[in-house]
Amino acid sequence: MKLKFSFASLDALFALKVVLPVLALLFGLALQQFGAQITEMELIVTSARFRGAYYALQAITLGLAALSAYAWLGGAPRLLAWLSRLQAGLQRPPGPWLAARALIIFALAYPLLLFGFYGNFLTQLFPRLVSFVLLVLVGAGLLAAWRGGSWLRQLPLAALYLAAWYCAASFLNLVSSYPFSLEWSEVSRFYQASFYFSEQVYGVRLPLPITHPTRYLLQSLPFLWAESPLWLHRLWQSVLWVALPLLTSYLLARRLPLGKWRWPFVAWSLLYLMQGAVFYHLLPAIFIVLLGFDARRPWRSLAFVAAASVWAGLSRVNWLPVPGALAALLYLLEVAWQAKRPAWRYLQHPVLLGAAGLATAAAAYAVYIANSGVDDASQFGSAFTSDLLWRRLWPSQEFLLGVLPGILLVSLPLFVIIFMRMRQRHTALGPLRGGLIFVILAVLFAGGLVVSVKIGGGTNLHNMDAYMVLLWVLAAYMFAAAYAPQTGQPTVLTLPVWLTVLLLSIPVLFAVFGGRPLNLPRDEVADAALKDIQQLVAERTANGEEVLLISQRHLLTFHMVDAPLVHEYEKLFLMEMAISNNQPYLEGFWEDLDDRRFALIITDPLHNYIYTDSQDDLAAENNAWVQHVSVPVLCTYDTLRWYPELGIEVLQPRYPTCEP
Repeated sequence: MKLKFSFASLDALFALKVVLPVLALLFGLALQQFGAQITEMELIVTSARFRGAYYALQAITLGLAALSAYAWLGGAPRLLAWLSRLQAGLQRPPGPWLAARALIIFALAYPLLLFGFYGNFLTQLFPRLVSFVLLVLVGAGLLAAWRGGSWLRQLPLAALYLAAWYCAASFLNLVSSYPFSLEWSEVSRFYQASFYFSEQVYGVRLPLPITHPTRYLLQSLPFLWAESPLWLHRLWQSVLWVALPLLTSYLLARRLPLGKWRWPFVAWSLLYLMQGAVFYHLLPAIFIVLLGFDARRPWRSLAFVAAASVWAGLSRVNWLPVPGALAALLYLLEVAWQAKRPAWRYLQHPVLLGAAGLATAAAAYAVYIANSGVDDASQFGSAFTSDLLWRRLWPSQEFLLGVLPGILLVSLPLFVIIFMRMRQRHTALGPLRGGLIFVILAVLFAGGLVVSVKIGGGTNLHNMDAYMVLLWVLAAYMFAAAYAPQTGQPTVLTLPVWLTVLLLSIPVLFAVFGGRPLNLPRDEVADAALKDIQQLVAERTANGEEVLLISQRHLLTFHMVDAPLVHEYEKLFLMEMAISNNQPYLEGFWEDLDDRRFALIITDPLHNYIYTDSQDDLAAENNAWVQHVSVPVLCTYDTLRWYPELGIEVLQPRYPTCEP
């Protein structure tokens, strides 16, 4: 691979003189945040353990400050010599054997620490950052002892692999037998996945999912085991979140001459894709093309593009053009345009791939709608009737980076790599190919921004996914010099230290600041609530009355509650209809409420508060829910049971109807 990292040649003395004061500063800031937290919780007074931890942090901070001063006053060579002797000792048997096992223990212990009780004190910026920096420094030392070389050379690899492992572990943290929802939409996903096995699960045939059909198809596979428990579905979804990005990353890496950098690239790609995150059910539309595209075999390529486009057409409407666009990008990268050849003859291949992919995806989407069993096809068009909230592009409490600054930050190191490669003399793509690639990326970028500002979006970068994926492929080809230049051959590209740091730190920090302890209610609280709900439902259904589970509908899916299924008005889809203002659907809901169709309604706690944008970044979603759902429900039903620790409310009909 024609690439060098200048990080490897960084002076060890200079690095030590930088690392020590940075560590002292980070520890000092972490000390301030940790001290404020335990003071507010009164643990500084009531807990000797936390008081001791606070004083230990003070001592470490002062010690690091003293070492920093000593290093800058001429003691750095002595410190480095001591570290070198320590490293040399660890590299003698049985040091490497012990280092490898210690590295595994530290890697396993870190997510256990962050997702356990003490993780509640590592959620703030600097305590979390200090914990990871320490892990990376120790990990780099252990890698150096195990594999040889200096700790400085192992530092980037330690950060990369440990962050990738933590990212994977953060999904495994969600595997739980807790009977209720872990977050707002979690169990709604399992309910929609059950549609593919509805006759087995509910004894009735349900329409297929309206939103994200391929996501729920993948999630439905555990239903092949009729008695599959909730924890198994959570485990399977965690596997999907990790395995499909890794598979996609590997298939791209296989197309590139990466040599010894293949597995670091795969780990980095996992972190890059999680910055969106690029949802796992969209990735088959990418890896099918990466698996089968061959510029020398157009019919083979067309077949794989068609297969990927069918998947994209069943995934999400804004992904209809993505497989074709990816195939066109690969052609433009791998096949040079010969000037003696007419431009139209060169362009017919990428244009055909793009057009065929788009047409196939659109046809697959139309066929799915026609055969979904959904009576009102307008429900598939909710994305086209939702409000656009352009302020969602900018930083907010819900997304501190903001969509536009965030995507520019994520793109920056990749832009720099592309620019550096294009500056090499005689190795550029040329104006025709470069211009077309720019147009593809610009269209996907603009489309992602529009989807991001749709009501219901704008709280992360996941709607920029199509653009992110194609930029990733383009930058990878530039990075590995795997493209076909117009003339000449790419020369060695040396990444400066600052770019290497930027390339690693952005996706690593996105991963490290994700995940936190679940802090679930006690088992006895959840079990008591479940038994109470079971009894309430049994009493009503024994009289032939209907029970509506707006939320927690998975209780029916996994047979934790025994009642006939009411398919309509599930929370996730009801919210989709509310924010898209689908009047026919909502009017049916209101009519059923007025008729007191349901003897019980199980829902998240409802309120009638209307917010302004200055009061709540998600005011538009809240107000749509309040107007279309909460107020009509609260006017016709009132509280029978409330489980505050669980965030669940059971409602019964009220008379007379209030004035909304």
